[in-house]
Amino acid sequence: MRIALVGAGSMQFTHQVVSDLLAQPATRDADYHLIDTDPDRLVRARRLVQGIVEQCGGQGRVAAFADVQAEGALEQVDYCINEIQVGGFAATERDFAIPARYGIRQTIADTRGIGGILRALRTMPVCVAVARALAEASPDALLLNYTNPMAMVMDAVHRDVPELLAYGLCHSTEETARTVAGYLSVPYEELDWTSAGINHMAWFVRLAHQGVDLYPRLHEQAHVPEVFARDPVRFELLEAVGCFVTESSEHNAEYVAWFLTHPGEIERLGIPVGEYLRRSQAHLARYQALGQALAAGQVPAARPPSGEYAPRLVAARTAREPLWFYANVPNRVGAVGDARLIANLPAEALVEVPCGVFGREVRPMAVGSLPMAAAALNAQAIAVEQLTVEGYRRQDRDLIYQAAMLDPLMASTLTLDQIRALVDEAVAAHGGLMPPLPRRRAYPSVRVI
Repeated sequence: MRIALVGAGSMQFTHQVVSDLLAQPATRDADYHLIDTDPDRLVRARRLVQGIVEQCGGQGRVAAFADVQAEGALEQVDYCINEIQVGGFAATERDFAIPARYGIRQTIADTRGIGGILRALRTMPVCVAVARALAEASPDALLLNYTNPMAMVMDAVHRDVPELLAYGLCHSTEETARTVAGYLSVPYEELDWTSAGINHMAWFVRLAHQGVDLYPRLHEQAHVPEVFARDPVRFELLEAVGCFVTESSEHNAEYVAWFLTHPGEIERLGIPVGEYLRRSQAHLARYQALGQALAAGQVPAARPPSGEYAPRLVAARTAREPLWFYANVPNRVGAVGDARLIANLPAEALVEVPCGVFGREVRPMAVGSLPMAAAALNAQAIAVEQLTVEGYRRQDRDLIYQAAMLDPLMASTLTLDQIRALVDEAVAAHGGLMPPLPRRRAYPSVRVI
């Protein structure tokens, strides 16, 4: 088995995924092709992976490549795990700083909203290039994507490289289920749950224990002060929408207009504005410490198994063992017709639903309709995502303006002219990281009499 890791210099994630693969008999002896455009990160990643392979007694070989187009990088690959961040911390800082000058507050800025739009624009071209290279070199391989913004990246990949089997993986659904089990004092292994929606904004459509609906108890917990304080935005959304949403309160605070546009709500709910900047700085510090240790010949131990989906999926397909997991896939079922995995979301949307492994086949599961309010919030976010993807594919800045206009935070804070000005400034600031985005329409000046 040969597994490629694109963006292998994201060493904390690489460390965990390789540790998980080495802990499973079915994947213990996999070969690794590490790919990263940063030469220093690539050297460190190779030392790290080679070291933990040797510690764990794996027999796999480790090779390093500077680009997906390098000779042999993606040849005879069975799985390609994509974990890139285009532009690094400097680009993330711009994603926060420029909108902040216009009065836009953000917490994470990596999935949707203006931060997600900007991140998507510089990330989609690179991810599509990875997918194309994989489809040409190893057409039977699976692309397992962890790169955010998940829905927009996967939408672009599926539209531009439709022949490639590609799944977007995110641990937020399972982590949220474990969190909810803790709120309800129910063993996670006994929790009966299903979620469906879009990445970072899916909804628990079933939540039960031994045949008993747990939602009444969860609503009760929302009114226990010490429990509410642990997840305030998600409990507010539970009371408003009727469903508990996946991903954190930090993420969901910036997906709607009811929280970050109100200073009083930021204070009441303890919303951490700029949280991702602080996390990124902490990640950089850990990366530097790990790099120094590797340079001194000190290889850290393999990490305990994490339950990440990619290693479990690879092992299940290899051993022909059943597995249920969550993945981001196109909502439309099949090439023709109008059958949908989520009946009341757009057919062309990227949705997050349960998927099963049956032998070598991966099958998404249809889940019916979402509650109306949950579907409406998802549909609003999907409109922003689809406009962004089409703006990139058509090289049309006007579609990017429209995506930003429909974002709840932008629409509730800025005028149309301010939104266009923000987009223009941010696109210019990111320079060569952005795809070509000319304006396609000329608007006549309007004189008000």
